[in-house]
Formats: sequence, structure tokens, C-alpha cells
Amino acid sequence: MEKQFIYIAAIIFLILGLVDLSRSLLLKSNTEYVKAEVISIWQPNPEAVKKGNSKWANFIYSVDGKQYTSSNRIQVSMSTKVGDIKQIKYDKRNPEKIYGFSIKRACILFMVAIVFFVIAKFKLF
Repeated sequence: MEKQFIYIAAIIFLILGLVDLSRSLLLKSNTEYVKAEVISIWQPNPEAVKKGNSKWANFIYSVDGKQYTSSNRIQVSMSTKVGDIKQIKYDKRNPEKIYGFSIKRACILFMVAIVFFVIAKFKLF
């Protein structure tokens, strides 16, 4: 039973990695990076809750001399605070839209999937 669970987890990570990679490659020509300031943060749980919590941020940034506020939020690290400067990816056709996917994250998801496959295959649990 544990072996099946580990294979299922590996497949889920593999699919998530493929989704991130495909979105990154398909939208590569329509996205650009910019330095942006965190202007607001939302958390689904109170700050004191560490397990299962996440932070989602809105940003303000300039593109071609015009200032934009993101119309959506992207997930950021738990240490992020309002006023922090982060590099974000925005849509060149609609600069108010920002993206959280990346090739780097896709590679990390692939590595996690491989680790789970190896653990299940060689019964390392």
C-alpha cells in the first residue's frame, strides 16, 4: 500500500512539473521579468499557523515607464513582507497579470518525482 501511495505522489509531482514546464515554454515569448515591490500579502491561515500555510502577494512595478499593480496574487515565500522587492514574471500583452510558474520550479518538481520513483522502486521506505 505504501508503495502505491509513493508512486501516486511521484506521478502527481511529475504532472505538476510538466504543467509548469509547458506553461513556461508556451508563454515564453509573451512574458518578461521585472523587479516589483510587495504591496499586500494574504494568508489562508493566521500567521502563527506554520504547517500547511502559504503567503500570496500583490505587487506594484513599472513597465516601459508606466506603473502597474498586479491584478492577481502569486505565492511567495513565508518570509516575504510588505515592501520587499522580488523579481516577478508578467504578461507582456496584459502587464497587470503576473505568473508564478517557472522552469526552475518545474525542474524541482521533476527531481522530487524522480526521488519518489526511486524510493518506491527500490523499497527505500
